[in-house]
Amino acid sequence: MFRRSAIAGLAVVAMSLAACSGEASQEQEEQEELQESVGEYSMEQASEIPAGLIQEIQDKGVLVVGSKFDQPLIGQKDTASGKIEGFDAEMARLLAMRIFGTVDEEGEDANLKFVETTSENRETYVNDGTVDVVIASYSMYPERLPNFDFAGPYFDTGQNVMVAADNTDINSVADLAGKDVCIAEGSGSIENMQAENPEANVHTLKDYAACAEALENGQTDAVSTDETILYGFTVDKPDAFRVLDSSNIFTEEPYGIAMPLGETDARMFVNDMIDEALANGDWEKAFDLSFGAAGMPLPDPLPTPNRYEPM
Repeated sequence: MFRRSAIAGLAVVAMSLAACSGEASQEQEEQEELQESVGEYSMEQASEIPAGLIQEIQDKGVLVVGSKFDQPLIGQKDTASGKIEGFDAEMARLLAMRIFGTVDEEGEDANLKFVETTSENRETYVNDGTVDVVIASYSMYPERLPNFDFAGPYFDTGQNVMVAADNTDINSVADLAGKDVCIAEGSGSIENMQAENPEANVHTLKDYAACAEALENGQTDAVSTDETILYGFTVDKPDAFRVLDSSNIFTEEPYGIAMPLGETDARMFVNDMIDEALANGDWEKAFDLSFGAAGMPLPDPLPTPNRYEPM
């Protein structure tokens, strides 16, 4: 009897593993189909490599990029393939192509390596050399410019609102008056919302995943933070969530590529890469591989790098 139970248990485990494997295979197949429909990048190696950080990267043969591993559409590690997916990851690939001519992420000869970077450690990783650059939804606020060199913005976004897919009452930030709005603890989005609509009932949970769960369970009326993050929750559950029209964005979040302070030539080189990606269509391809696949409309206008003078 014990043997029959054990065999039955093993059968259940095998079926579960097969189901997971099937789901992973389907996701990989869908990603490959998306890649094929979008097409290959056109980015070519730069004819001139500036001295300093970019020359050092080329000499050592690998670009080390600090990236988020847990933000869908921005930077997320695929548990099956180990590949980092999202718009930020695509920007890293384009930068690698600009430096080396090609991009290779596998084996000993890989010329692009991702290091998981959080909001808490990204400044440390830039300053201590753990990474060469950080591409991790890092807003290049004016108060940060004296501490790092920032190329970009490579993406302009801002704070928006997400509601239940079947909610017809909330279609603007003004409609949040008297409604419960969930925001992650310690987020600057709290003050932004309170300033934009003081009549909204803001409450906090530990992170945005918890806020999304509360929204799905009917424990809150809305979630508010960067639009890019909100669209990440619609990827797996498009029938559960709806992000308000982008005309409702009420803050400015210019995502930049951070590198050590004083690397002016490297900053200009990366700005040139962003300009080239915008001109040759690679930026839109990166968008289609990430945000566009989740239904986000193409930004209008597209970003323009800020070629500020050294502080």
